[in-house]
Amino acid sequence: MASGPPAKDQALPTLPRGATIGRYVVLGLVGRGGMGEVYAAYDPELDRKVAVKLLRVKPGAGVSRHEGRQRTLREAQAIARLSHPNVVVVFDVGTFQEQVFIAMEFVDGNTVSYWLQAAERSWQDIVKVFMAAGRGLAAAHEKGLVHRDFKPDNVMVGRDNQVRVMDFGLARQVNEKSAAGDKAASGDRSGRVSASERSGHGDKERSGHGDRERSGHGVTERSDHGGVPDLNVDVPDTIVLSGTAASAEAQAHAAASGMFDVQLTRTGAMMGTPAYMAPEQFLGTPTDARTDQFSFCVALYEALYGERPFAGNTMYALTNNVVQGKVRDAPVNASVPLWIRRILLRGMRATVGERFPSMGDLLEALTKNPATTRRKVAVAVAGALLPVVLFVGIKQSMADHRAQCVGGQARLAGAWELWNPGEPEPARHVRIKNAFLKTGKSYAADVHATVSRVLSGYAHGWADMYQEACEATHIHQEQSTEVLDLRMACLHERLAGLRALTDVFTDANGDVVENAVSAANALGSLDRCADVALLRSIVRPPEDPATRAKVADLRHRLATLKARSDAGRWTEVLKATQAAEAEARALGYQPLVAEILLLEGQVYGRSNAAKAAEKTLVEAFWAADAAHHDDVRATAATEVVFVFGYQEGLFDEAERWSGTAGAVLQRLGGHELTRSWQLNNIGVVRGLKGERAAALLALQQSLELKERALGRDHPDVGIAEGNIAVELAGLGRHQEALAHVDRAVVLIENGMGASHPVMATQLNNRGETLAALGRQREARHSFERARVIWERELGLEDRNLAYALTGIGLSYLAENDPGSALAPLERAFKIREAHEVDPSRRAETRFALARSLWDANRDRMRARTLAEQAREGYAKGEVKAKVVEVDGWLRGRGAS
Repeated sequence: MASGPPAKDQALPTLPRGATIGRYVVLGLVGRGGMGEVYAAYDPELDRKVAVKLLRVKPGAGVSRHEGRQRTLREAQAIARLSHPNVVVVFDVGTFQEQVFIAMEFVDGNTVSYWLQAAERSWQDIVKVFMAAGRGLAAAHEKGLVHRDFKPDNVMVGRDNQVRVMDFGLARQVNEKSAAGDKAASGDRSGRVSASERSGHGDKERSGHGDRERSGHGVTERSDHGGVPDLNVDVPDTIVLSGTAASAEAQAHAAASGMFDVQLTRTGAMMGTPAYMAPEQFLGTPTDARTDQFSFCVALYEALYGERPFAGNTMYALTNNVVQGKVRDAPVNASVPLWIRRILLRGMRATVGERFPSMGDLLEALTKNPATTRRKVAVAVAGALLPVVLFVGIKQSMADHRAQCVGGQARLAGAWELWNPGEPEPARHVRIKNAFLKTGKSYAADVHATVSRVLSGYAHGWADMYQEACEATHIHQEQSTEVLDLRMACLHERLAGLRALTDVFTDANGDVVENAVSAANALGSLDRCADVALLRSIVRPPEDPATRAKVADLRHRLATLKARSDAGRWTEVLKATQAAEAEARALGYQPLVAEILLLEGQVYGRSNAAKAAEKTLVEAFWAADAAHHDDVRATAATEVVFVFGYQEGLFDEAERWSGTAGAVLQRLGGHELTRSWQLNNIGVVRGLKGERAAALLALQQSLELKERALGRDHPDVGIAEGNIAVELAGLGRHQEALAHVDRAVVLIENGMGASHPVMATQLNNRGETLAALGRQREARHSFERARVIWERELGLEDRNLAYALTGIGLSYLAENDPGSALAPLERAFKIREAHEVDPSRRAETRFALARSLWDANRDRMRARTLAEQAREGYAKGEVKAKVVEVDGWLRGRGAS
């Protein structure tokens, strides 16, 4: 019997890559929640990437499907009327099957909830982000729109540090008649809105038949993984209550015309997220722009104090405290200034008229630090008493400080200049792009696009942190000059790394382009430059000025060498690093010796000189230990896990060093990328040991950290997805493995291009998984794609080719076509006999070729010989199940 269309309340299946929603072509799923899914998509008409929000429309709670659809369409219309830097831009809206879609700006970043959890934030940083969000709300209010579901999860912080408010799902614009009535009733200058509803690095690795990515130290739409937990409310995020309080309002709006103004909820319906709702939302009474003000203050209070202002573990208790205005006492250890608290308390008054008249007034209050005001008054008094010349000098000094503090962008010249679309592209950007394209790599343009995004985000972050650090000392006087010096030294070190890397990029060759994304990810973390406690614990430079100058020069050279190494120029780096090591030892400055040894060990490891890498990395660890250089200790221990475990097969040593790396990283805090690689490396090692479940857990944890640090769409996240697929396949969970390797292919293709060598690894793994599922034709197509990439990038005799060629031959054998299997298997046999050191790998191809020869009735004597050799190889590799299989095959063909 035909299955028919899906039930109306049943969620539609995830759309595959290439499906269309309206005119938009799906690139991949980036998020899913109770209301629907968000897809990354491509707009072919305007040639741009967009986010398409596909919402499930469900009837219930007195709302019909038609009403739900109208409400969703209203959300899009509400946002589309806004044009402001702090509001997400909506491009289009429509229907798709039983759902409604909204095409909007693709925001590369995370929610404020995640931003708050990702690192320790000062109260100044938190207020700065919320001020930007407040400006977005104020812009909406000026258009007569009220959000009515403002909360941290509805605000994005982009990787460009731009703050945007989104999800105006409860927004409602009021016609002139009802707005005028509101003003007459309350004296409010904002338009009233009725209570309504919210629509609610490195080399490839292998284990078993799968390839992995090795250790390396090297964009997302909205991330739903972060977020401050509901500390006080054990109720659903979005609720619906009904009453009669708004009956007059309902009558006023019944006369409104146009879809945006249609009455969509029952009289007195009360919607929103309880933890952030204003008293009027709980009571179902009229709401206006000051409702957003209340929610804004609740969210800012929570961000500053780490707890919500109104207690209540039940809906009744929460409602009672909010309606009566019972705010908690401030935590004893809170560092939030009292003047900020007073502003928040006013914004959270239970009586609407006692709050600030508008968001603009609230934001204005947040800019008036009394301490700054007192300083300004003192300056004014001094100016009245001192000669006018002195007063002018003071003003000029402050102006000079401001000019100095906004000079961060100028300092980026020669590294990665910031520029706006529509302006001429900086010359350095053009040189790098041309250098990438000149290599002739088919994936050069895709890699350049990803690298440009990473470097632009890094440069924006650097400039913002430079200005914030400078102003904290010179303008706001909230930070000592000693702390400023520490932060600036850190920032200048980061800038040197950025400049060194872009120097390498301006003279890129094929190896540089292949490794460019990983190299950009390897830039030093900017967050560390805001961690004062960590900065104070960093080893001090030498006291002797001459020695200090030599150390500074060596560190500058080391930054250049690191950039070249990260970009794949290992051979030329090794000799220079050894020379730098000798100079550092002569100076006797141990921290620098540790840093150079770390880089030298990494170069050895990437060159597959395992013993030299082991010796050098261990020495780097102990040199760093003696110098209390924890960053080097953590990275060296992480790298040596890979060397001991994967390259040398010393599993116990790898586990011991992984524990050491984990302990150092736990004590340091932060360092999410280093921690992700530590988990990746030990996950790979455990997979080789056959401890699949433990390997899978470590790799899943690594993936979570990478998504948090880089965003869900980053190609390095794709590498982590591919590693997880290998372990799932090893556990026999092939369907799950396919989902992960498919996502790996999408992310790497989007970020590095369809023909990048890393892509070939994932395509080969995908072929293995499809073959295990019996989908031989699809498997062969995936193997063929991998073969083409490897042949073009690595040559016709590279060892990697044997993986794809053997897979192609096995797929033909599975389809009972031994004749077609012979050519790829003969070629794989020659490559593996010449280059493969793993006896079980050689045995795999020998046995496949033996079966093809026999079944095609070609040289059966050779077939027996190959099978016997395969048995020996499997026995040497201790693959007992395959030994049994080969024995059975030989017996069935008359061999003893």
